[in-house]
Amino acid sequence: MVDDARATIALLARRAGWGVATGELDAALALGVDATVDRLVDPDGNGIAPAPDPWAGLDLTPPRPGPNASADAKKQAGQTERQQSDAAINAWLDHLTSTPRPLEDWMVWFWHGHFVSGLDKVKTPLLMVQQLRTFRALAFAPFAQLVKAATIDPAMLLYLDGESSTGRHPNENYGRELLELFTLGIGNYTEDDVQAGARALTGWAIDRKTGRSKFLPAGHDDNPSRYLGVDGVHDVDGVVAAVTQHPACAPFVSGKLARAILGPDVDAGLLRDLASGFAASGLDVRALMRSILEAAVQGRSVPMVVAPVPWLVAAQRATRGTIDPRARLARLRAAGQVPMMPPNVAGWPGGAAWFGASTVVARFGMASSIAASTPAGSALLVSASSPDP
Repeated sequence: MVDDARATIALLARRAGWGVATGELDAALALGVDATVDRLVDPDGNGIAPAPDPWAGLDLTPPRPGPNASADAKKQAGQTERQQSDAAINAWLDHLTSTPRPLEDWMVWFWHGHFVSGLDKVKTPLLMVQQLRTFRALAFAPFAQLVKAATIDPAMLLYLDGESSTGRHPNENYGRELLELFTLGIGNYTEDDVQAGARALTGWAIDRKTGRSKFLPAGHDDNPSRYLGVDGVHDVDGVVAAVTQHPACAPFVSGKLARAILGPDVDAGLLRDLASGFAASGLDVRALMRSILEAAVQGRSVPMVVAPVPWLVAAQRATRGTIDPRARLARLRAAGQVPMMPPNVAGWPGGAAWFGASTVVARFGMASSIAASTPAGSALLVSASSPDP
């Protein structure tokens, strides 16, 4: 039935994208549900032009006042970084309201909340933007490739202290979070694994001239260790291979992605099936996402609470309403979710956390601003203003 197809496509747009703009739902309905899923999962194969770089044209050159700079110069550098941060975040939010590749950009948002880094510690907006560009390039990449890229990413090296981790003094922060939050989950590793991983990942630093990561053999502990039951692990490739081949990896990652789209209380049997398929595919993220969307089409999603950023972007996309960039960031901050500024390495909370008083008040404020700025000819506004038949 047309109504069923329309509801299904609308669900896909909300859960695996950023909502629908005027006319998009009718266009997708004309293509059909199966074609809509295929366009979401494989935009290249469907001839959809690459999405533009949200940060193209922004000057994100890091201010470098130098060690002997005056207090005023250092203060100015701090102000410049804050301005760059605001500009980079707003550019990303603007991009999401019009992206032609909604699932691809949804994946960037998901990986940003999974392989967490934040401006509170990274400081340099350019490094955060570089990380997000990496997530865009690898949005549907095999998971092992994504894990390696995240592990040696400059923003991550700063955020979880990888840059200061040396063979003589290995830092366990990233090695622990890699296992606990990024790949396996609690209960699937030991303290010995954390320590062995930390040693194997030493030697990575950031080239301050280029802002890229580099490997320094003199700072690396190259002694082989037993890691997650694998002997001889001594470098980043060995660590990535061990974690992605561990039997807990496929269920952990596929479960997190499935719950992000299908809802927090999705059927346990479905999660097992998705994990099995993900493992059999060699951790093919694109294949996993297709399976998750097909489950949504089959009616296997459950209710979920939408976080502030996806909610705001969907509202702007639907109405073409706008919010002053400074006010938008202030209200998102009040709502508890600002891109590039997660509260901690675990990322943003979900579910009932978004029902707090300040969050709800902030959403009302954003809704009021969007309603007031929606163009008078908007189909959505006309429909809302029409009397019931």
